[in-house]
Amino acid sequence: MLCTSDERTPAPFEYANPDQVADAPGLAGRVLVVDDDADIRESVKEVLEEAGYSVVLANDGQEAFDYLSQNPPPDCVVLDLWMPVMDGWSLASEVLIGRLPPVPMLVVTAANAQFAYPVPPRYVLRKPFNPARLLMLVAELIELQPTGAVE
Repeated sequence: MLCTSDERTPAPFEYANPDQVADAPGLAGRVLVVDDDADIRESVKEVLEEAGYSVVLANDGQEAFDYLSQNPPPDCVVLDLWMPVMDGWSLASEVLIGRLPPVPMLVVTAANAQFAYPVPPRYVLRKPFNPARLLMLVAELIELQPTGAVE
């Protein structure tokens, strides 16, 4: 059976309009993407780089831990929770207790809410995720960072 132009399978998610993304505020920055799934890492990297972000990749929490302990902190971390070696909960804990520099985190996960998320629910994206929402939340997290000493 042939499909007419009005009949098509919808995309699993919507792509952001590049013209709107380019004009959005706060889109400069370095983002650390931590996920053990190479396809997810590359997809997130592509979305972020197309929006003007610099992206660093880590295969698991331990690689991210090593990066964060040896480099200036990124502007944001996009973090999976279920990973081998060191999971996302453990990495987030290291940041929250101060063993690693403070950095805003966006969780992208297949884990459901019965597992406590290490960030406020607003900053949790369930897989599969909408790339436009990913960009919006990364920009929001970067904009919310303190830019200087608190007086």
